[in-house]
Amino acid sequence: MLQFWFVANTVLWPFAIELGGFSLSLNVIVLMLTGSVWLWRKRRIVLSSAKVLLLLLSCLIFSLIVALNAPCDDKLLKSMITGPILLFLAFIGWEAGRKARSSDWLNLQKYATWALLAALSGFLVEMAMPSLFPLQAGYRSEGKFSGLFHEPSHVAFSLFPCIAVLLVAESKKIRRRGFLALLGLFILSRSSTLVALTAAWILYRLLIQKKLRRVGLVVAGITLVLGLGAVIDYEDFLAPTMARISGVVTSDSTNNLSSLVYVQGWQDTWANLMRTHGLGLGFNMMGCHPLPDVPVREILAIGGLEEINAEDASFQFGKIVSEAGVGGIVFYVAIIWWWLRLEKKIRRIEDNAARRAASTQAALIFCFVAASFIRGGTYFSGGLLLWLIAESGASKWRLNLTTVPAVSLDASDIGSINEC
Repeated sequence: MLQFWFVANTVLWPFAIELGGFSLSLNVIVLMLTGSVWLWRKRRIVLSSAKVLLLLLSCLIFSLIVALNAPCDDKLLKSMITGPILLFLAFIGWEAGRKARSSDWLNLQKYATWALLAALSGFLVEMAMPSLFPLQAGYRSEGKFSGLFHEPSHVAFSLFPCIAVLLVAESKKIRRRGFLALLGLFILSRSSTLVALTAAWILYRLLIQKKLRRVGLVVAGITLVLGLGAVIDYEDFLAPTMARISGVVTSDSTNNLSSLVYVQGWQDTWANLMRTHGLGLGFNMMGCHPLPDVPVREILAIGGLEEINAEDASFQFGKIVSEAGVGGIVFYVAIIWWWLRLEKKIRRIEDNAARRAASTQAALIFCFVAASFIRGGTYFSGGLLLWLIAESGASKWRLNLTTVPAVSLDASDIGSINEC
């Protein structure tokens, strides 16, 4: 179940089915169906899964009460439909994470490779038959390909977990595979999101893991690619990223759309906190009308784009804080604090397989945290669901430093989740 969960949340989520005016991602559909069958066959759950289910149910009920008293309610039906779906998926993910063995986590290296190959195949199909991808025409004109995904930034935050899983592998051959995949993304689907995630990854390995030798090759390779790209074609290769960075700093005078949308996300987040007195809008209620009256929205309104990314702030942190209020901030503080504690515990794990599994879990947690402040989508677009299952698996190291088989209810098998 772990491997299927990983693949579904990296390459399946861009495909969606329209039902009753709502868009339901393919990963949600297949995980609900396969998860139900998997739970039925297991017939037993760990105690921590039941506790997580009760905690999230309490949060969902509280969120509904908040939504009913929020400044706007035109997204209430969406909230009421998607809330139970996320609750059920969270329960399945937590249960799967706790029952996964170290070998299951290490097998993600193989599935990450297949996911990256599937994405590469999508790029090749787009190159060969661009007419099948009409919505990506604007990106293709800049030499960027998205393939299975809607845009290059989606490629970055969706596939970076696959690259991270490969880069923390013990085998040099597998790490080299991850490095080559990252270079491939830079060449075929470069985006500011990919640049930012890569920079964050390098800092993570330097400051947290302190694996100087391991990141040296990555730094040298990325520097070489960026340098060659700047020499060959600066306008197409580096100029867009530089324009986005400068646009964020000077949002009142820039015409860079990506920068304006990103700044609008921060402004919307603050405005939603203020107008709800810190309680938030309620689960999946962001984008309800009236929209926050923020400066950047006035600029976007000139081009008729005042509602662009209004529902997701363009990054996960903004969406969660807008909808959960101060609780969303507490959530991020808690998961980052817990993640740092996990990094310290990893060094003390004696069993090699268990240590590598914990490193994989920590890498997936990093991907969610980093992408949350850079670029993201909905609750169902992979990142949050991958964090959930990684957090579940990593919680085994909270009370001890050996792998604990999750095969039955046991009072010592207590996990926790910091989401509300």
